[in-house]
Amino acid sequence: MEIDLKRLARAIHLDVERVSDHRYRVTGGSRPHEVDLTRSPECGCEDATFQKVYACQHLMACMLAEGDRDCLRSLRYWVARPGARRLVRTAA
Repeated sequence: MEIDLKRLARAIHLDVERVSDHRYRVTGGSRPHEVDLTRSPECGCEDATFQKVYACQHLMACMLAEGDRDCLRSLRYWVARPGARRLVRTAA
């Protein structure tokens, strides 16, 4: 899956609460959202519904909470490695 770095940047600031297995309540944005990761990931936000964005920031926040490898690897664009002198951003 391709990770949109702008949405990932917003996702790390959201609060994720597990409701049940693979179901989450995401808060911290303009309003709360329910995210279901059980079959096909879905969120009822405007990005996912009207703009047909597969991985909205709410979905990515839940994927981070579950330890999704692609999302965690993409965090390297903002988090410096141990021992690095400065953070280097790469072009997306």
